Amino acid sequence: MAHRIQIVEDERIVALDLKIALQSLGFEVVANCASGEEAIRSAAELRPDLILMDIHLEGGMSGTAAALHIRQQLDIPVVYLTAFAEENILQQAEKSAPYGYLLKPFELRELNATIRMALACRTAEREVHKQQKLLMLAVETAQLGIWEWDQQQSLFTGQGYFGKITGLAMEPRQEAAPPFLRLLEHADQSRLNQLLKDRGRVDMITTITPDDGEAVWVEMSVQEYEPQWQESAKQIGVLRDISERIKSEQLLQQAGAVFQSTAEGIVVIDAERLVKSANPAFLRMTGFSLLEILGQDIDELLHVKKHTPDFYHSISQMKEVGWHGEVMCQRKNGEQFPAWEHICLVSYDNEFPSHYIIGCTDVSSIKKAEIELNRMAFHDALTELGNRYLLNEQLAIELQRAEMNGSRMGLLFIDLDGFKLINDGLGHATGDQLLKVVAQRIRETVRRSDIPVRFGGDEFFIICPHSSEEDCTAIAGRLLEKLEQPMQARDETIVVTCSIGIAMYPQHGRTAEKLLSAADSAMYEAKESGKRRYCTFDESMAEKVHERLRLEQRLRQAVKEQHFTLHYQPLIRVEDSVLIGFEALLRWQDGGQDIPPAIFIPVAEECGLIQEIGSWVLQQACIEAQRWNTTFHYPLKVAVNVSVMQFVEADFRQRVAAELEHSGLPPHLLELEITESVLQSLEDSKRILKELKAVGVSVAIDDFGTGYSSMAVLKDLAVDRLKIDRSFICNTPALMQDSAVCKAIIMLAKSLMLGITAEGVEEMEQVAFLRENGCDTFQGYFYSRPLDAAALEHYLQQYFSTQNSSPTPSKTRTATGKPRKGIR
Repeated sequence: MAHRIQIVEDERIVALDLKIALQSLGFEVVANCASGEEAIRSAAELRPDLILMDIHLEGGMSGTAAALHIRQQLDIPVVYLTAFAEENILQQAEKSAPYGYLLKPFELRELNATIRMALACRTAEREVHKQQKLLMLAVETAQLGIWEWDQQQSLFTGQGYFGKITGLAMEPRQEAAPPFLRLLEHADQSRLNQLLKDRGRVDMITTITPDDGEAVWVEMSVQEYEPQWQESAKQIGVLRDISERIKSEQLLQQAGAVFQSTAEGIVVIDAERLVKSANPAFLRMTGFSLLEILGQDIDELLHVKKHTPDFYHSISQMKEVGWHGEVMCQRKNGEQFPAWEHICLVSYDNEFPSHYIIGCTDVSSIKKAEIELNRMAFHDALTELGNRYLLNEQLAIELQRAEMNGSRMGLLFIDLDGFKLINDGLGHATGDQLLKVVAQRIRETVRRSDIPVRFGGDEFFIICPHSSEEDCTAIAGRLLEKLEQPMQARDETIVVTCSIGIAMYPQHGRTAEKLLSAADSAMYEAKESGKRRYCTFDESMAEKVHERLRLEQRLRQAVKEQHFTLHYQPLIRVEDSVLIGFEALLRWQDGGQDIPPAIFIPVAEECGLIQEIGSWVLQQACIEAQRWNTTFHYPLKVAVNVSVMQFVEADFRQRVAAELEHSGLPPHLLELEITESVLQSLEDSKRILKELKAVGVSVAIDDFGTGYSSMAVLKDLAVDRLKIDRSFICNTPALMQDSAVCKAIIMLAKSLMLGITAEGVEEMEQVAFLRENGCDTFQGYFYSRPLDAAALEHYLQQYFSTQNSSPTPSKTRTATGKPRKGIR
C-alpha cells in the first residue's frame, strides 16, 4: 500500500511537478495546499502519512507555523522543501521537530531518500511510542511504583504508583538519600544496602510504613543502572503493593486450616460433577474414604434426589451468590439424612475447567430441634395441649377457612370451678397434676378434628371446625360429665367441676377477638348460674361481663380508699340466751348503693384483692372488739371470716399475732372462720391450724356440710367449732331431711368435743330444736340482724343496762327485746 503524502506549496507549477515526481516514486498524493490554514484543515481531514511543507505560503500563516500546529495537534510528520536556510528560519523550523529539511532545487533521488528515511523514522518512532505506552500500561496494570536515584546528582524521581504506595511526592527533587528508605524498618534498610553492595541487585519482600501510619507490604526490586552516554550511575527500583496478596495468602492458609478442621463437610467437584477433593468432615459425615469418592459423580454418590442437568449450569448465572438449600442425602451405609448445601462456582481462565465447591452440613439434629422448638412454641409444657399462640394461629386459620367455605365453627371456653382454692390449698404440685388429668380427659373427649388448647392457669379453649351449635353443646355435655369424675391427687380424692362458654361463628362473631369475647361472656354466665354447666352466648351476657369488669374497677378503688364497713351479728348461747360475742361481716356501699357480699367477694377473690380486704377486716374487728370489751368490762368473742387465700399465705400466723398485739385483744376472744375447702390439703391445714392454736385463737369451720371433703379428716385438725350452714337451718324442723342433717352435724361435733353454731336462725321452733339437740350457739335474725358499729354499741348498752348488776362473766344474762322474726 502506497504511502499517502500531502503537498503544501504556493507555486502551482512547482506543486504540480512535485506531485508528478512523487507519483513516479510510488507515493500517493492526497492533497495540494497553497496556504498554512488550508494545510491544517486538509491534514485534519485526510490524515496523510507525511506532509511536504514549503515555508513561504499564501496568506498570513507561514509554513513553520502550520507545521508546528500539525505536529502538536495532529502528530503528523513534516518534511520541509524550501529554498530558504537562514538561521532564523532554521530555528523556527526546529520547533516543529521536522523529519527532514530539503533545500530547493533538489534531485529526485534525494527527494526519494529523504521521504523514505522520514517514513522509516516515523515507523520507528511509533513503535517506540507503542512500547512506551505498553510499558506504562503494564506499570498501571501491575500498579507498580518506580523510582530512580541519581546518587551523583542527589536527584530522586518517582513514577507510576510510587506516590500511592509510599505517600511520597513523585516530582524530581534533590535528596541526600532515597526518601522511601526512611519508611523501611531499620533492619531492612541495613539489609537492602548490604545486598546492593554484594550483588548489585535486590529482590525482597518487606513492609514500609507511610506517614499515615498504616504499614504496607511491598515487593521490591532494586537494580544498579549502568551509565550510558553522558549519563551517571543510577539505582532503579520497582515497588509493588502486595498487601492484598499477603492477606490472600494468609486467608488461603486459614482456609486450608478451615478446610481440614471445619465441622462442615466440603467437597470440590469439576465441571462434570466428578469429585476432586473432600475434607475430613465430609468423609466422617458420609462414611466414605477419600479414595472411594475421588472421580465419582457427586449426585450419584450423595444425593437421594438427583439434580436436573441444567442445575449446575444455572449456578454459573448466580455469580458469587451461588445456590443454597436443603437436600436429602445418603451415607455410605444407605442411611438418609437432611443436609443444608451451599454450592458456588470457582472459575479460572478459559484454558482451565471450572470447579464447584459444595458445603454440606448435616441438619438432622437441627430439624429435630426445630420440631421440638415448634412444639414448645405452640404447646403447653405442662399439659402438652396447644397454648395461646396455637389458639391465635389456628383460630385465624379456621375462621378464614370457614369464611371461604361458608361453614360454621364453634369455640368452647372451659374454666375449672374452684381450681384456685385447690391449687392454693393442696399446693402447686397437686394443682399441676390435676391440670394434666384434666388435659388428658379433654383429649379423650373431643373429636379428632377439634383443637384443644390450654390458654393459661385453669382455662382451656376448644376450636371446633365445621360444627353446629348442637355439635358444640354435645361436646360440652360430655366434658362436664368427664371432668367431674373423681381425680386422685396424692392421698386425696378430688372432684372438680367446670363451667363452659360456647360461641359460634358467624352468629356470635366473625373475628377471633369477638369470638373469644363471646365465649368468655358465656363462661361467666355459666359461673353465675351456679357453675357445673355450659352456656351458649347471647348479647345480654356481654353486658354482664362488662358490668363485672366495672365492678372490679370500683372494688379496686374501694380497697384503695378503704370504703368498707363492718357489721356485727350477735352470737347467742342456746342454753340460756346469753350474748357471748358477735361475727364481723363485711359491707360495701358504693355510690349510695349497698353491694351484697355474695356479689363482690367472689370478684375480690378472682382479681386478688381478697387478701388485702381480709387483712383490713381482721385489723378492724380486733380493734373494735377490744374497745367494746374494755368499755363494758365483759369478754365478748369476735368471729372473723378468713378466705382460703389468706389462710395459705406463708405469714398468716404472724399477721394474726401482730393484729392481736396491736389491738390488745386477748387471743382466746378471736375466732377465725374458715371454709371446708381447707380440708382438701390435710397436711398443710394441720400445720397452719397448729400454728394458730399456738397463738391462742380458736378456729371454726364455716358453712359446714356444703363441701366435698370427708368429715373423717376433722379428727386430725385442730379446730374448735363447726358452723351449720343456714341452708340446713331454714327448713328445720319442718323438713325431716334438713333436720336429720342438722342432728348428724351436732352429733359429729359432740363426738369430737367441738363447739357447734347454727347460722340463720329465724324461728322460735328452730331455737327449740337446737336447744333440744344440744347445739350450744346460734346467730340469726330471730335475735338480731347484723348491726353497724354504732348500732352494736347501742345494742350492748341496752343489753348490759338491763342486768340487775354490773356485768361479770359468772352471771347469767339473756338477750333483751322481742324476737325479730323475718327482719332482713
